[in-house]
Amino acid sequence: RQGPPRRAAAEFGAGAMQAPMQAFACKTRRVPGMLNDIWDTPQALTQLLDKHVLKGESFEPPARAQQVPTTPPRRASMRVPRVHLPMLEEPLPEGHGLAGRTPLQVMAACSRRCTNKFTIVGSGTSYHAALVAEYLIEHMARIPVNVEIASELIYRKPIARPGDVLILVSSSGETAESVQSLRLFKGSKAGKELLTIGLVNEAGSTIGKESDCSICVSAGEEVGVASTKVFSATVAAFVLLAVRLGEECGTLADTDRLSILQQLLAIPQQIQQVIERESRALKQDDSKETTLNIGDCKLWDIGCQNVMAANFIFLGRGFNYPIALEGAVKCKEIAYIHAEGYPAAEMKHGPIALIDQFMPVVVIAPKADGCYEKIKANIEEVNARSGATIAITEDDNLELEDICEFVVHIPKTHEFLMPLVAVIPLQLLSYMMGVLRGNEVDNPRGLQKAISSISAQS
Repeated sequence: RQGPPRRAAAEFGAGAMQAPMQAFACKTRRVPGMLNDIWDTPQALTQLLDKHVLKGESFEPPARAQQVPTTPPRRASMRVPRVHLPMLEEPLPEGHGLAGRTPLQVMAACSRRCTNKFTIVGSGTSYHAALVAEYLIEHMARIPVNVEIASELIYRKPIARPGDVLILVSSSGETAESVQSLRLFKGSKAGKELLTIGLVNEAGSTIGKESDCSICVSAGEEVGVASTKVFSATVAAFVLLAVRLGEECGTLADTDRLSILQQLLAIPQQIQQVIERESRALKQDDSKETTLNIGDCKLWDIGCQNVMAANFIFLGRGFNYPIALEGAVKCKEIAYIHAEGYPAAEMKHGPIALIDQFMPVVVIAPKADGCYEKIKANIEEVNARSGATIAITEDDNLELEDICEFVVHIPKTHEFLMPLVAVIPLQLLSYMMGVLRGNEVDNPRGLQKAISSISAQS
């Protein structure tokens, strides 16, 4: 790579990208694995939303102020979707230190008591989902949240107070460190007066059964070991929880709730658009063998150009910082390429010294992000060091075309919901680079995880 990133291909000519395409052209076959798991994400989210989002009460938006007095216009009422989480509305049983109160009441009380908090525990991908939850709950419900890595928490002496809430996040519901964390808290001095909630993919799992209540995302079995659709369903479940808490705590206005839920209901279709656009070329009949050509799939082109990179950096801010971490983990798990996820502003504390023309930098840069202009400045810093920038931004944002080597477009949505859409290109890119490198993408080396199997009754 030479010169301004966007002009590199033009300077080298068509052969610049053709060589890696010829060297790594892959005859992809349709197999039931990670790619199909990603393709199942829209269906998994649709099922979750159909189950937990109901049409609500009639609502009349507030009238706008008029400068000149006129006859008050008629305001059309609308149906506001409501989040329905029945498992949080059943009173805790006798014998529990919080007996008689519902989990929702206990959770909402944390917004009124400065001494109580949420602790969300997870490992790996579940930890990243928990970080997204921290942003969601603090923004919408104004409840303080701590996020902990399960494998570290179990060797500490965590402080728990009566009325605190512990949420365990685990795809399988059997993650050993998360189960130990649950038992550690329940065995503490305040254990009988804590509320424990399992957010799992299998209600009958250990965490699901030992928690006071559980939220089951029921995303279905993942054939690939690396979590994809369950991660998305977990994040969506946290959105629903945050909206419901915001409503219960009185910290989320009806107009905001309407906007978030309406846009959330559109997320499955938007994810389907991204998947179709960026990976349709990889889905084919078993009987066909096809070599992808330049331009057939932008993510495939990006993968071909960067598949031999020794290192990646993933940058994001706010709600998208956890997605940068998730993108880096998938790059390591699936492509076997060292990668680091960083808050974009922290790039100057270490990573910036490593950036050169051989270091791809993936930046999640939606205009919906309140720090968008600062993210653009981060991109310019990468360019000043001849780095190769791959940006992820909305379809209608063309501002990054001239300052990034590649721009992957995704549908526009609410800032709080952007992680659900932005993670899809990162999952697909890691998958494609793994395929190009000849890796076992469905069962990566050294990766161990309990895979849940959901029954039809879940």
